Amino acid sequence: MELNKKIKEAFCSRNFKMGGFQSMIMTVVIALVVILNLIVGKLDLSVDLSEDDMYTLSEETRKLAGTLQDEIIIYYLCQKGQETLDTGTKSIDMERIVNQYGKLAHITVEKKDPVQYPAFAKDYTEEQVSNHDIVVVNKTKNTDKYIQADSIIVSEADYTSGSYQYSIDLEGQVTAAIQSLTSGSAKKVYITSGHGEVELGTAFTDMLGKSNYTMDTLDTVSIDRVPEDCDLLLVNAPQYDLTEEEYKTIGSYLKHGGKAMFFLNMQAVETANYDKLLRDYGVHVVKGYVVDTELALRADVPLAFFPNVNSHDITGDVGNARVYMDYSVGLTSQSDERGSLSVESLLDTSEAAYSRTDNKETDYSERLDTDIKGAFSLAMAVTDTHAAKGDTAASGASTSAVSEDTDFSETDTRLVVYSSPDFAMDAVASTNQYGNRSMLLNSLTWLTGEEISRLAIPARSLSQATVSIASDSIVFWTAALVIVLPLILLAVGFIIWFRRRRR
Repeated sequence: MELNKKIKEAFCSRNFKMGGFQSMIMTVVIALVVILNLIVGKLDLSVDLSEDDMYTLSEETRKLAGTLQDEIIIYYLCQKGQETLDTGTKSIDMERIVNQYGKLAHITVEKKDPVQYPAFAKDYTEEQVSNHDIVVVNKTKNTDKYIQADSIIVSEADYTSGSYQYSIDLEGQVTAAIQSLTSGSAKKVYITSGHGEVELGTAFTDMLGKSNYTMDTLDTVSIDRVPEDCDLLLVNAPQYDLTEEEYKTIGSYLKHGGKAMFFLNMQAVETANYDKLLRDYGVHVVKGYVVDTELALRADVPLAFFPNVNSHDITGDVGNARVYMDYSVGLTSQSDERGSLSVESLLDTSEAAYSRTDNKETDYSERLDTDIKGAFSLAMAVTDTHAAKGDTAASGASTSAVSEDTDFSETDTRLVVYSSPDFAMDAVASTNQYGNRSMLLNSLTWLTGEEISRLAIPARSLSQATVSIASDSIVFWTAALVIVLPLILLAVGFIIWFRRRRR
């Protein structure tokens, strides 16, 4: 009887009730966690906590998917168990990124193991496939595009540190493939050659390719007219002048509604015909090269600077990103030469800028008598809407800079002129850290009217984020965490022990 009484009292005790209550709460919490985990797994919900939102598709990709009408299939080629790519700095779950496309309308993702399906990729490429290769197929139009894994991981030169940074371009490549397979015919860019032009950087050519432009070179010496399929003529910093015939050929293309992007070269020899071509559209090239001590990147390098940005469609989304420019020639405008001509400056130097005309003088501490005083423009956008030669005479505007043999007719001509080829160099055009990339993309949009060019998504950095701490801060925090904090905890513990001992 006494034993039964003790057992009954044990089950009715306060400790038992408290323990039972805690056990019940733990059981309920565990059950809720299991149920919640099952719901999250069923709905495929996850939170991207990675740097640069590595596993989240950009808003541009989502907007593109929202306009799709064709059915797209993305085949991810990878052996089972090798979905993670070790880049040396980070391990990237490639399959997880690709699977994000499957959540968008009209897009399906399928994984294909090249070991199990060795002949699958032969329908799309003759190349030897490897893990992480991707095939994008438009099932509606029966077209496809093959993306090699080697093109997904890219290297970028960082001119500020002199090192290379590695990035992943998976979304950029896949989204570019989707837009090229679903958009209309590609735009054609002809890049002039034969005058020592600077070679386009990989960042800019990648930008053109992702924006659905096809590129071809054009030897203007051997032609009598620019091809009819030319949507954009690109002249990248020639070192030698155009011939008189080339001037007339390009001039004819422009006056009949041509679109062109010009980059200037401060190292060029006398380029009278090239300069005359630009003067026909109100852009005047100033002799020498620009020095700007007020906007300089560093006081000892006044040839590299962050210019002032003016309001325009091309600069509209630059935001707080600084635009980088170096080794530039100065530009001025004469938009009153024809009533139909509009010349707008996109980038300006400060009033302290000047153009150094003597290459041998490298002391920039003060302006010389031979220097040309600024300010200057460093980039210009030109529109010629109906350039009839008679309009000039009617308006009374000066025609001194317009060549007498230029026969302007009804046109809708557009030009963008940048005063240095370095504006599009890889170090600044491959990242959104600078406004250069945005301006180049917007220039393509403004020139050709193709809004799709803005979908050239940049690669995402694979560099590990680091925190730099000054040496004096290191000493302070080391002393605080290693000495001061332990002493405080020891003192608090001693006080608690002493008070309890006296009770």
